[in-house]
Amino acid sequence: MTAEKGRLIRLRRPPVFNVVPDRWIPQSIDLESVDEAWAVLSERNPRYHDGDVLHVLGVVSNGHGGAIVHLAPSSYRFHAVRAMGIDTGIRTLGLKGLCVVTRGGEAGLIAGRRSDASGSYPGMWEYLPGGGVPPESDGSVRPDLVFKRELEEECGVPSSGEAIPIAMLRDDVVGTWEVVYRCTLASSPTTSPGWEHDELALVTPATLPEPSSDAARAMAELAEVVLDDVAT
Repeated sequence: MTAEKGRLIRLRRPPVFNVVPDRWIPQSIDLESVDEAWAVLSERNPRYHDGDVLHVLGVVSNGHGGAIVHLAPSSYRFHAVRAMGIDTGIRTLGLKGLCVVTRGGEAGLIAGRRSDASGSYPGMWEYLPGGGVPPESDGSVRPDLVFKRELEEECGVPSSGEAIPIAMLRDDVVGTWEVVYRCTLASSPTTSPGWEHDELALVTPATLPEPSSDAARAMAELAEVVLDDVAT
């Protein structure tokens, strides 16, 4: 096996997650400066919570349509301070969705405009849902469960079918590795129930409003494939 250096890894089977026990702490950054930046961020946005995250040590393609994701537990503050210009080197595990809704005979994907209060991509459009993947209470890594929770939280609708992982995406702007899921929904939301997005819409890659996130643009080809599969 060789380390995958590409930004997008197509999957034909679910990724395998390997978590090492040792907690990841940045070694090349002054931790006092991290604490000071975190204090500023927490004061600006009381929603911030320094919970557990999973740092991606590496992603390895197995050559058979799968990938092994090596992870270590860490703390959210090391990622949050990126917004203050401090890159600790952490790359957290997250997820993104390409959720198809058919309305009036036309298929589209749910997208949302991130609110100006969002920590990443404020004011930009992205496909929904999305979010970080923390370890579960038993220490397991279950992005599929997080996907269901984020879908209901951000879109207010449940998945009507199985969410299938189709890619691993490296988001160099936010500093994450994302598991990209596809799913089909029985209905579409009309308003956003959460604070992270202030507008929702059904779109195609060609009609995704601007400005859009770098990750959404990187997912354009995947989005086309998902919609084409529905049409056929």
